[in-house]
Amino acid sequence: MSTVPKTYEVLLADLKRLEEENQMLKQSLKNATSNHSNLIDALQFTQFSIDTISEAIVWTDEDGNYVFVNEATCRNYGYTKEELLSMQMFQVDPLFTIEMWKAHWQEILERKSFSIETVNRRKDGTSFPIEVTVNLVEYGGKQYNCAIVRNITERKLAENNLKQSAIRLAELNSTKDKFFSIIAHDLRGPLGTQKEFIKILSEKDSSFSNTERTSYLKMLEDSSDLVYSLLENLLDWARSQTGAIQFQPNPILFYDLVQRVIGLLSLSANKKMVTINNKIPKDLEIVADSFMIETVIRNLVSNAIKYSNGGKEVTIGIGSPESVPTIDSKLIRNPNLKTKIDPKTMTFFVKDEGVGMKEEQIQNLFRLDRKSSTLGTNQEAGTGLGLILCKEFLERHDSSIWIETELDLGSTFFFQLVQHTKNN
Repeated sequence: MSTVPKTYEVLLADLKRLEEENQMLKQSLKNATSNHSNLIDALQFTQFSIDTISEAIVWTDEDGNYVFVNEATCRNYGYTKEELLSMQMFQVDPLFTIEMWKAHWQEILERKSFSIETVNRRKDGTSFPIEVTVNLVEYGGKQYNCAIVRNITERKLAENNLKQSAIRLAELNSTKDKFFSIIAHDLRGPLGTQKEFIKILSEKDSSFSNTERTSYLKMLEDSSDLVYSLLENLLDWARSQTGAIQFQPNPILFYDLVQRVIGLLSLSANKKMVTINNKIPKDLEIVADSFMIETVIRNLVSNAIKYSNGGKEVTIGIGSPESVPTIDSKLIRNPNLKTKIDPKTMTFFVKDEGVGMKEEQIQNLFRLDRKSSTLGTNQEAGTGLGLILCKEFLERHDSSIWIETELDLGSTFFFQLVQHTKNN
């Protein structure tokens, strides 16, 4: 080591070099501090992201022990983080046993990543369906299952609703196929009759007596009436199915509407000497769709005439809920409609003194897939489509229809009409 004293210039150079090294050390320290701070920020951001997402993230070891859970797991399951980290996954998955977990772990080792659906149970005992995305990860020389757990309750409900809708649609299509088969059969009969009688009348008209000619013309008239009535109802029903008939409630003087229907059906009633009584108060105003309610009254009164014996009466009236007879097992009601009587609901009826119905006839009313109509007292034919229209149009009013009947004594059709606001 040299003992010669350093000159001033050498000492100054050393000081300058030391100053530069000091600055470099300070910059290195500053950079290290900044990097450390950035690393902490990144870790905190990552932890924040993991804890604030809605999906649960859990790590389990090869024995099914929880080794990591995020905040979403705690929220979704109702446990604290400390509780979950002391538990095994079997305690929240009632479908998994230890033996099943061993097989599941082997599948994780082989497939690395895949998804399964199962059911998990919360701390309060309630269960919910989940989808689990499994991921095999290695950390610190050990293997883990890093799983993303999604609550799929809404998806399962949607799938179930879609499945039920598909089943219902298939049933409706099948029902309508049967219905149109019935309609085709019922149209073929009277149209075939018309064709044959027209042919007979055109070929042998001169050889018929007045009595025979009158009889044949009467048959043609009845056949034409049936076809016209059937086509009218079929057209209304088809329009209602396609949404072409808009629900437009407005104030209606109900007595005048009933009188209009009576006028339309007076010829049929007079032929059988059936009296139609309108017992609706003249000043009664209802809020309903005029076209739909007139169709309901027309079909119910037409049926009442059809199944009445000569000289009997048909009555259209209004009854308070207290005056409506007790409804027994013969009740025909749409189960999806309200069964409790609303203060804004009025009950109306169409009563005849006709032949009544048997139990099996009652059970087939309002069904598209069953032919429920029987011949009238003068052998008038029908299809039952009119009652189906009544039911559907009343459902548009949030209302229901039912029948009380006794064989050989007559039938009474009741309907509860819910009052709607204008243009509701």
